[in-house]
Amino acid sequence: MKKKMALALAAVMASSCMSVTGYAANFKDINDVPWDGAKTVINTVADLGLLNGYEDNTFRAKNNVTYCEAIHMLFTVLDKTATAKPMDAVTQSKYIPFMQAQNIPTWAQRAVAYGLENSIITTTDLAKFMSGNKSNLATRQDVARMFGNALAVRYDVDREAKTATKFNDAWHISSDSIIQVDLLARLEIVNGDNSNNFNPKKSINRAEMAVMLNKTFEVLKSGIGNTGVISEFEYDGSTYKMKIKTEIGDSLMFFAVPGLVKVYDGDTTKELPLSRLSAGDKIGFVYNGGSLESIRVLDGSTVQEKYDITGYIIALKSGELSLENENTGDTEKLNMDGNCQFYLNDKSIRRSDLEEELKENSDKYAYAGINTRTTVEKENRSQVEKTYVTEVYVTFSDEYTRTGMVDNMDNDRIIYKPADAGSTSIVYFASECDYYIGDESVSLSKLKELANSGTVYVKITVNKSGKASKILLSEESFTADKNDSTKTYEVKEFTESQMVLESGGNTSTYRFGSTNPTSNITFYQWDDEDDEWITCKISNAESYFDSNDNKDDTVFARVIFNSGGRINKVYLSTKKSAWSSSSDSIVERKAEVASLSGNTLKFKNSSVAYTLMNQYNVKIDPSKDTDAITGSVDGKDVKYPLAILGAKTSSLTNFRKMAEADGVTLYAEIKANGDNVIQSIEAKLTAASGKLVSYDTDDRELILETSDGQKLTLTTTRKPSTDTDDYTYEDVATAGYIGSAVTLGFNGDGVINKIKVTESAYDKGTIRAKGIAESAEGGLKLKGESKVYGWLGRSNTEVHNYSGDSTSLDRVKEAIEDEDVTVYVEIRLDESERVERINVYFKEAEGAFQEYNKDTNTLRILTDAGNKFTFNTNSKTSFDIDGIATNKLNDSAVGKTVELSFDSEGLLKTVKG
Repeated sequence: MKKKMALALAAVMASSCMSVTGYAANFKDINDVPWDGAKTVINTVADLGLLNGYEDNTFRAKNNVTYCEAIHMLFTVLDKTATAKPMDAVTQSKYIPFMQAQNIPTWAQRAVAYGLENSIITTTDLAKFMSGNKSNLATRQDVARMFGNALAVRYDVDREAKTATKFNDAWHISSDSIIQVDLLARLEIVNGDNSNNFNPKKSINRAEMAVMLNKTFEVLKSGIGNTGVISEFEYDGSTYKMKIKTEIGDSLMFFAVPGLVKVYDGDTTKELPLSRLSAGDKIGFVYNGGSLESIRVLDGSTVQEKYDITGYIIALKSGELSLENENTGDTEKLNMDGNCQFYLNDKSIRRSDLEEELKENSDKYAYAGINTRTTVEKENRSQVEKTYVTEVYVTFSDEYTRTGMVDNMDNDRIIYKPADAGSTSIVYFASECDYYIGDESVSLSKLKELANSGTVYVKITVNKSGKASKILLSEESFTADKNDSTKTYEVKEFTESQMVLESGGNTSTYRFGSTNPTSNITFYQWDDEDDEWITCKISNAESYFDSNDNKDDTVFARVIFNSGGRINKVYLSTKKSAWSSSSDSIVERKAEVASLSGNTLKFKNSSVAYTLMNQYNVKIDPSKDTDAITGSVDGKDVKYPLAILGAKTSSLTNFRKMAEADGVTLYAEIKANGDNVIQSIEAKLTAASGKLVSYDTDDRELILETSDGQKLTLTTTRKPSTDTDDYTYEDVATAGYIGSAVTLGFNGDGVINKIKVTESAYDKGTIRAKGIAESAEGGLKLKGESKVYGWLGRSNTEVHNYSGDSTSLDRVKEAIEDEDVTVYVEIRLDESERVERINVYFKEAEGAFQEYNKDTNTLRILTDAGNKFTFNTNSKTSFDIDGIATNKLNDSAVGKTVELSFDSEGLLKTVKG
């Protein structure tokens, strides 16, 4: 296989002049490079898969690069950095005639087509690529033009090329390449030689190409060349004042007017408004003189999509916008600010153009994210607050989404409560509605199971007809920001301008003002006396923090965000338990348990992890009226209750055992607080399989051993079904079935109502005959039957309630023939209907009392036929021999006639005489 691969690669190399794979560590000529530092760069690009070596494990750093190789390498770095635009086969095919006309080799055609499609190269440029079937060497300026054109869509170019003109030989750089060379020089992708010459017309070699590829990769991955952190950010109503501290320590001051400075989201072309920025954001930026040209928000900054209001545009008229609020479903009319900025599909647009787009797309939904400002104005001799729209972000869709909390779900509709609404809404399902739980497509029945299982959130996609085309359910709110709304923070600072929160050693600063107007935030503080949340002004919230901070009392906080990502609510308390005490924070869940690891409980079809407390306070007495999920026992409230229906013991240990056992399906209903700590549990088994350890029909108690060795003590109904005529529940209770593999069914109360034997303990066989043994001489005859079953000398014999000195087949025959002993047998027969295996149970016996051994729990009698039999007793065995005390039996009862009866477990039940 390796030989074939080597031949294939050699063929590619011969036809295309392209290098083939050679791992960096194996380049045997790696030390033969043109300058210091090239070795590291070459190894890096090879490891990244940007530029490979030759089949003989050489890199050949001084070899020149062809045009076809250069465009192929550029395409590779764009692809590796996920910045290459998609291109299908149809798009590529339209350039085939041009490429064939210039003899472009097949291996380079995709990269060349990509370059043509994205204006990286032109059809005129193709004339330089080939001379007949020979690939031409590329010049440094032509390669720079390719790279510059590819990067120009992401980084602003300087038409004056001020950086490139600093090269001593700048006048040699062609006019159609100077701007691209300038861009690469500013991004530090290219530089001059020791004499500061760019050498534009010189052929570029593989070592130089490695440097360009490495630096281009770094720029595309990390952002623009000039980087810094915004240290000050203020807005005076028309202009943003921004101070940027660069990475080298300089502080630069800029004044930016909304709409004039382009702000981009990361390395995409998505435009953002200046208002999204805030102090502390890390940015890449381009400027000329004292003017900002563009800003790119870099990874790790706090800038996110944050809107005061989200919804669907009903009308946009001069000075007013009508909107259906996504959170409440209400229609709102909002006044427009005179300098309002409009965006369509992340590109800035004039209001008049947006109005035209709304008309042209009147058959679609116009989703809008809106930011506002609030001022106090004089009106009718009174001071009133006025809210104006400052930014509008619009996207069109054939469908729109709704989010909220599920109230109820049927086969044809869902009833839910929108996030901030006071009433419920109803949406009916379209005929081809899709149903999802998270990313998983599910059936309607499975969706209904989760929808009606407790606190569940829904995201509904509504089509043009107003019906749901997609229903997505989750146990986590869709309206929360990336910040966890259930996370409890420690407040480090709180003023009317900002709050500083800490969690797990990480500090988050939230500033109030243009990005988070306090008029849009509701503040709450915990009232210790009434155990409830009360609303307050921000000034009261500040005083609450200061007064407790002065007493060295820690203040905790939770922050709730609206669907636009803006702060919606802030809760403050000196007690973490405040959120647990609040009924608003209690969630319910009822579903099949998926796993229990340590104290972490997860449900099936759920990603939410719940935490068990170390102790629950109720151990259920089946005779009492108990409801763990409401926390009451016999009508009395109990804190942190736990009930396991159908189990003999409702302990946390037993709950863990059931949750962790193999072959068991455990269903649980829980209530959890805002921290997902479980406050109450009601659980029951719905299915189980394993090995039968014991089954007592009188006590209705069955012990099951699961495949992982867990033993579960469970309750059965009075007469569980078996779904077969081959055996009854009474048969299963006999000792012959001990060790059999069984599958259990349960009723709605978690009690076993079905026992199915899947693999009998009788050597995986089936009992063919059973009954009272009447005689054993010459064969086994059962009472009521005429047939006699022959014996096999190798017959396997098990005696389940006899503790004598021998359990041989002869001893069994002797017991059967004894008229004072009643023997019940279960037999399996061979093909000739001879007894292959016999399972023996003593049912009744009569004889003279001989001895009772309390230490070994045995009793021995002597029958009239002269046979001695010893039987096992237990602590429940009752004795009634002429009123003689148990401890006097061996003194006073010897020789007295006694009658014995046995239970289904093969133990002595009663002794009477």
